[in-house]
Amino acid sequence: MPDYLLDTNILSYWHNAESPLHGNVAAKIDQVRQPNEDSGYVSRLFISVVTLAEIEYGHKVTNSPDTAAQIEFRTFVEEQLPPALEIPSSIREPYSTLRSWLFNRYSNKVRRKRARRPEELVSPTTARELGVDENDLWIAAHAALYNLVLVTADGLANLAKAIEAGGIGPRVEDWTKL
Repeated sequence: MPDYLLDTNILSYWHNAESPLHGNVAAKIDQVRQPNEDSGYVSRLFISVVTLAEIEYGHKVTNSPDTAAQIEFRTFVEEQLPPALEIPSSIREPYSTLRSWLFNRYSNKVRRKRARRPEELVSPTTARELGVDENDLWIAAHAALYNLVLVTADGLANLAKAIEAGGIGPRVEDWTKL
């Protein structure tokens, strides 16, 4: 059975029992976690330090911070998941491969020098933005580096289609749809 890297949105749906997507995500997590008599579960679930940074950023920019809810969420992450995967120097290879492939495939050739950010990339078929940002690339590179299945339900899904079509990067699943 593979191991999984949870994107920020999946972690949020799992934690928030009021989310309409909580049930689907929680059910899939229950399927992949393996019971263990000593520690409760053998985790097959991981998160990236980039995900933790995104969460902390969200906590810091909210107009009306709920400190108790923020502490409760941090506790949930600490209790349910192993420590976040740090970014080693070896991540440069999967990151540069993913980013260069996307840039070469989706950058407007005429405006090539101006379209340097992933957020500016568009599908040549639909002319819509891919919805991929810099953090998405780091999280996908993390999954690729450790051969983890990336679990997401946002712009990373567009990235997933692109990288799977190119035969690079991690496998991607969306646990909000069962």
